Amino acid sequence: MSIPLLLTFQNHQVVDHTTKSETEFAQPLLQTTMIFIGEILCILAIQLASKTPSLLDPSLLEAIQPQHAYGDHWTVPISPFSCSALWFIFPSACDLISTTLMNLGLIYSTPSVFQMVRSSIVGFSAICSFLFLTRRFLGREWTAVLTILVGTGWIVVAASKEEQNWFGPSLIVLGQLFVAGQFTLEEYLMDRFHVEPVRAMGIEGLLGTFLLGITLLVSAFVGKDWFDIRAGFEQLLDSDALWQSALALALVVAIFNFFGLAVSTKVGVPGRSAIDTTRTVLVWLLAIHYGWDAFSWLQLGGFIVLVFGTFAFNGVFASLRAAGRTGWGDHSESAPLLS
Repeated sequence: MSIPLLLTFQNHQVVDHTTKSETEFAQPLLQTTMIFIGEILCILAIQLASKTPSLLDPSLLEAIQPQHAYGDHWTVPISPFSCSALWFIFPSACDLISTTLMNLGLIYSTPSVFQMVRSSIVGFSAICSFLFLTRRFLGREWTAVLTILVGTGWIVVAASKEEQNWFGPSLIVLGQLFVAGQFTLEEYLMDRFHVEPVRAMGIEGLLGTFLLGITLLVSAFVGKDWFDIRAGFEQLLDSDALWQSALALALVVAIFNFFGLAVSTKVGVPGRSAIDTTRTVLVWLLAIHYGWDAFSWLQLGGFIVLVFGTFAFNGVFASLRAAGRTGWGDHSESAPLLS
């Protein structure tokens, strides 16, 4: 089961039969809460697993253990309650905003557009790292980034023409910009304060809990429409389909994030790119099957361009060429920063 499919399932649940046109569930902030609970479960599992390495598969252990490639680079501890740790509130805020924007965009879009546009994070992250982290890229990598942006724009235009609605796809793209900001801030802060990835994840979890709690509290008193959190909780508890899918959503997020670390370490970035592409195709097919989506040649063309750019940037074609020259044996690869 995929996250956008679960979210779309919730968005199609009727919560008010009293009006002439049936009202469907539309609570992006509440859905963000469900996703955040799953992320917290994943963080807790990682923190626990890092303390009990004997219980883990070697590939998963390698993914969650602190990095030591830079000598003592990660050896300076930082407390979650120190002043330095408070800087991580900014990537936490970006995470909260991006997730809510994308959930809201999905209400007015389709699962395939949601899943496809998420792949554009490679291009947006590359641009942010160039602008704010002074990272440099080769000419072919910039060509790949441009291809990714063209493919993303193509998909958005195709979706907007099909549905006569720019609002949903545009919000999903805007959400990806905040994700790129989150990744850039995380990298800068981890390097600036010498924080190991697992510890940074825990700090962001604590600060994210604080931010989400404040947001829910404010929404409970002044929220309306999409952000009427009181009405959202009432609708959630009154519907078996909604509360059961909420539990499933949190569990799926936790499982995907936790084991995604092992998959990324095992197959490398090129392998993960292929997996993500396959997942997007499956999401599209299942969404069409359930009547939540439709096939579009125009959207397919944009998706092909996007996949081509993503594969080029992540080195999929280079890996295939190398494998063709040396045979299909084991090829160790260090993952690039942006993936």
